[in-house]
Amino acid sequence: SSAASDVYKRQLRQMHGYYEKLLRKYPDVVTVKDVVALTSYTLTTVHNWCSRGSLKAFQKGLKFCIPKIFLVDFFCSLTFRSITRKSLWHIQTLNEFSRKMKK
Repeated sequence: SSAASDVYKRQLRQMHGYYEKLLRKYPDVVTVKDVVALTSYTLTTVHNWCSRGSLKAFQKGLKFCIPKIFLVDFFCSLTFRSITRKSLWHIQTLNEFSRKMKK
């Protein structure tokens, strides 16, 4: 139904805002190492997200550069949200987000 899809869209917008706020101290473009330090996912995992194009990034030499807006989009994506073995950071942010939603 369209009501359910409106609720879903609103939740996604709120999640987007939540992650934007969470990342506000980060520069506009972050590195794979930044994402690893933030999320506790491994270098290989983050690299794979970039290589596969799940996490939009551009390459500068051998390094991936990730515009922060794309990182926020990725955090809100089905790909990221449906990771089965989530990092502690991932679980904590989802819990915090859902607590904020209940207020």
